[in-house]
Amino acid sequence: MQAQEQAILNGFYKNAAVGLDATCSILQKVRDPQLRTELQDQMQYYRRQKQSVRKQMFEQCAIPQEQGALAQFCANLSIQMHCFGGASTSEIAKLMLKGTNEGVIQLTQLLHQSENLPDSLKWQGKGIIRHEEQYMKRLRAFL
Repeated sequence: MQAQEQAILNGFYKNAAVGLDATCSILQKVRDPQLRTELQDQMQYYRRQKQSVRKQMFEQCAIPQEQGALAQFCANLSIQMHCFGGASTSEIAKLMLKGTNEGVIQLTQLLHQSENLPDSLKWQGKGIIRHEEQYMKRLRAFL
């Protein structure tokens, strides 16, 4: 596997891992049943995405880079601070929108910086971005 392809797959993996961790962390704060269902569905998507990318990498004798413990701790701490004392449905949706948008930006930059990628990885990345954009559209209903 070329280094560039591995970097792209690691980016896909990181997006799913960070999204999964953040969603798991905030889910306990959610009171709105519809938002809870939306977040649970997205959590399942992130789990499937992680498994799929991990399998792709293993088939190419590569190992995905896990998010560092400090980065994960800081992200969870940030969520807890934003929700300290309770958070409304709108505040939770806004927080998830911000995080998801950051992920879309990072994935878009990663794809634009990568030259000569196989079409399959380009389409995979664009598919992830489209899914995240649809998720953000659904979250806007909770603002």
